[in-house]
Amino acid sequence: MPLHTLRVIAFLLMISATMAAAGLEITALGKNYTPDPQRVVIQQTRHDTSGSTSVRNEEEGSNDWKRQGYYQRNRDLGQVFVPESDFQLDAVVLRTGPSDIAVLEGAPGAKMFIQFFEVAGSPRINDNGTPPGTEARQGFTKNHRGDDFLEGVGYKSLRIVKGGVFPQVPVTRTANMETNDAGKMVYLRWDLTGSDEMKFESGKRYAFVIGFETPGKQRGFTLANINRAGVDAPLTLTTEFDFYHPGWGLRREGNGLLPPTMLPGDEPIKDRKLKNQFIRESLLPIGRKRFRLAPSTDGYPDVDTYRDLEFYLEGR
Repeated sequence: MPLHTLRVIAFLLMISATMAAAGLEITALGKNYTPDPQRVVIQQTRHDTSGSTSVRNEEEGSNDWKRQGYYQRNRDLGQVFVPESDFQLDAVVLRTGPSDIAVLEGAPGAKMFIQFFEVAGSPRINDNGTPPGTEARQGFTKNHRGDDFLEGVGYKSLRIVKGGVFPQVPVTRTANMETNDAGKMVYLRWDLTGSDEMKFESGKRYAFVIGFETPGKQRGFTLANINRAGVDAPLTLTTEFDFYHPGWGLRREGNGLLPPTMLPGDEPIKDRKLKNQFIRESLLPIGRKRFRLAPSTDGYPDVDTYRDLEFYLEGR
């Protein structure tokens, strides 16, 4: 068999390995969850009582216009973590957020995935040109940390586990703006099923990212999290300023262009060709391109540098 053919086969096998999945089952645990010390190997238990960070995959043309000059971007979210000892992962437990958009109408019943990464390198904070004494140029806070991002790290995909379905959690806000608190602050378990095992080694950095497989109308929900970007403290990831020192929040946003093309204004741009470009930049790539898109901490209009999800890793 020719050498180039063998190389093609090897490449396809490598891609198949990272796409292989034992299966994924997502269940709602209710508003009460007590971490079992015999099962939970890593946890970050704090969350803000206001604010939201959304997992979102809206239909083309459905994302809102941001007056900073771009369309709100579809988004996967996740978390970097570091095991203190070797373990095999059974499940990831996350929590919906406290806001009215905690669960939108297009989330229940939609297919989801979880992707795992190995994280290499040494993270460094880039102040994005807004040092102390200046205001952040984008984000939900004017604090100078509001647009900081991390650099110096890379993300190698380990596995993508598909097949999970977002459970029938009560919708917290309908398209008609009707609200319901029942779906807020609900614990959800992403349970790995089947024969494949996810093993993680002590001292190495890893990450997971979750998202909706396909776009849909009102397809979004929020995750409970703690974000310290607004705290008046030195820039660091290694003191009490950051509750979970080893890791940080992650996102994969739009088509990956950072920063997105921006033309500030209160109303969307009128030029059709340019508008179509902006819309394309707001959408996640289709198929394998999406899973090859590296996550980052740099988002629009918010960043994840000082954010940690409320999360629990169950394993053995």
